[in-house]
Amino acid sequence: MVINGVNLPDIDVADALAMERYEHAHDNVAKAMDDLHPEGKRQSELIRAQCTAVFNFFDEVFGDSTAKKVFGESVNLTTCLNAYEDVIKAVNALGAKLGNMYKGKANAINNHIGKKHKQYNHYKKTLKPATK
Repeated sequence: MVINGVNLPDIDVADALAMERYEHAHDNVAKAMDDLHPEGKRQSELIRAQCTAVFNFFDEVFGDSTAKKVFGESVNLTTCLNAYEDVIKAVNALGAKLGNMYKGKANAINNHIGKKHKQYNHYKKTLKPATK
């Protein structure tokens, strides 16, 4: 995936460890945003706090110093939130693609199993009602 002109590896949505890391980082961003209390803070402090949460997300998911590569020295809230949203969209798309792939394989397996069972059903003798 390309974020802010930087090529980052796709997150392996089929790998439990990769998804745990992504989910943990995502939860940390949500918590940081929830913990913001704008009362008495300057706008610049709020922007820096939100961007820092996004920077930490990138470093946790893609490795140390990734945020520096993606954002440079910029601490721009719009840029940070757009980049964060792009990652979420990419992960959702990869997850949907994976889900469709497995759904197709599951259908193929189920169809194969169904056919296998049908093959054996024609060998069963049909019981006739008892005649008096």
